[in-house]
Amino acid sequence: MKTDVKDINETRKEISVSISAEEVAEQENKLIKDFQRQAKIPGFRPGKAPEKMVRARFAKDILQELKQRVISQAHQEGVVGADIEVFNIVDLQEGAIAPGAEATVTFTVDVVPGFELPAYEGIPVTNEPTAASDEEVDKMLTQILNQRAEYNVAEKAAEKGDYVRCSYEGKIGDELVADLVPDAPMYGSQKVTWEEAGSEDAPGVRAVVDGLVGMSAGDEKEVTMEFPEDFKPEALAGKTATYQIKAEEVREKVLPELDEELLQSLGAEDEADLRQKISENIENQKQQQNANAERQQITDALLKAVDFPIPESWVASETDVVLREFMQRNLQQGIPAEEFEKHKEQLHDGASKAAHDRLKSRLILGKIAEQEKIKAEQDDFGRMIMMQAQQTGEKPEKLVKEIQQDQSRINRMRSDIILAKTMDLLVEKAERTVAAPADAEATKPTDSGEK
Repeated sequence: MKTDVKDINETRKEISVSISAEEVAEQENKLIKDFQRQAKIPGFRPGKAPEKMVRARFAKDILQELKQRVISQAHQEGVVGADIEVFNIVDLQEGAIAPGAEATVTFTVDVVPGFELPAYEGIPVTNEPTAASDEEVDKMLTQILNQRAEYNVAEKAAEKGDYVRCSYEGKIGDELVADLVPDAPMYGSQKVTWEEAGSEDAPGVRAVVDGLVGMSAGDEKEVTMEFPEDFKPEALAGKTATYQIKAEEVREKVLPELDEELLQSLGAEDEADLRQKISENIENQKQQQNANAERQQITDALLKAVDFPIPESWVASETDVVLREFMQRNLQQGIPAEEFEKHKEQLHDGASKAAHDRLKSRLILGKIAEQEKIKAEQDDFGRMIMMQAQQTGEKPEKLVKEIQQDQSRINRMRSDIILAKTMDLLVEKAERTVAAPADAEATKPTDSGEK
């Protein structure tokens, strides 16, 4: 058997495996004996049928099985046995395979590229200060009170924060906005809707939300909305629309008193205790944000520090995964499927870039794991199984049985564990700097082991 390897590009190779006529004949002879042992032919005991009769009776099956065995042998010795790390077989040309004749099987494969690891200890990361300011505590306390607010019908003009039942219709010239963006009715017209007057976070038409301030039940008003040049949906980008608003009812927001009953319901002894709990919650959130940001900064640093190509078929496969994840998230948020079709090329390009970076970071982390001899231990699997059981609501015992029957799932779990432990190591060894507060200098780097 002879193997010839040709480079197509940096991550794709053509492996041609030539099998001699003698080797093909040897495979055929073994195959005939197997058929003789298993063949059930009237008048002959198992294994006693003449070879000539077996060949004639099972000619088609024998030839098909011979092809499979020759291809398997070529793969085992030419691809598996090659001194390269094959990621995927993207094409197979088997040529003519016949008894007593030389055969050539050609595999086109994508290979995992070799590269030198960049320095990965002491990667600089910047954290934001975690202390909660009085303004942040006040804002969070207001949000808590807003969640428990009552909205009472009021015979008055709407103030910022009040809710208004209203209707509106938009036009650009003589054309209805609703006709331009039928899939986004909030920008076109609403027969009955509740809007928070003057809300800075409200979705929809900014001019309508702001225009409701000062309106009383029964009032009508015309407002103008200038859509930005980069506005989505694109049909409204850069255009100016007029909206006719009619207020039907005003409901005044009444915040609850921060009395003993409310404090108890929030698990606080008094207002000072509540503010302390809010402050701790804000600090915990900021610490988690810093932890996430550290991992992203480390990933970005590794991606920038070394450059190497990623196999085409791997990027294509991962791009499909990224697109599915993106579409699932957005469909759950109510984005219509038609929107994806409109921006198909743009979404694909973005997903391809994300897939490339994701795969590149995995390869780098995987190589660091090899160098640091990081392994997935039994306890690691146990923790991951318990976490999955909590997320899915399945019993751990049932989950273990399912996983034990799926080797590919075990391999994915092992890979995820190793990559996560590797990132934990890089985080532990990172060199941290805390970003400076306003008008102050950044603090000096902390010890690399600080968490």
